[in-house]
Amino acid sequence: MEEGLRKEVENNFKEIFSYIKTILDEELSALPVEKIEEGAKIVVEQEDLYEDWIDKIENAPLPEIEKIEEIPHNDGIHLKIIYSLIVDEAKQIRKIKIKSNGKVEISNYIKTYRQINGKEVKIKIEYDTYGNLIFTIES
Repeated sequence: MEEGLRKEVENNFKEIFSYIKTILDEELSALPVEKIEEGAKIVVEQEDLYEDWIDKIENAPLPEIEKIEEIPHNDGIHLKIIYSLIVDEAKQIRKIKIKSNGKVEISNYIKTYRQINGKEVKIKIEYDTYGNLIFTIES
C-alpha cells in the first residue's frame, strides 16, 4: 500500500476509534466489574456513527493480509480472507468468506483490549445495520 494512503487510512481509523473508545469507556465505567469479568454484551444506539463507520471502517482499504484459508465443505471449497490494520491499541479486521456457490459474506469489526482488575479482557466492537454499536466483552 502506498505510504500516503496508509497514513490516511490510519488517521481515519484513529479518529473513529477515538470516538468509539470514549463511548466504550463510559459504558465500562457504568458496568459492575464482576459483569465485565464474566463477559458481557453492551449495545448502544449510535445512529450518528453510521456514515463514519461506512466510510472509515467498511470501505477503508486495509494494508495487511493476515490469512487466506481454503476450507473444505460438503458443497465444495470455501475461501476465507482476513485483512487487518493495527494502530496503537486497536486492530481493525475485515473477514471475507467466499462460498463455493459464489455467495460472499463480509464482516468488519474492531478488536481491542482493556485491563480490568489486573486482568486483560478482549473487546470486539461491531456496528449493525440498525445503528447499534455493539461491544462484546470476553475475559
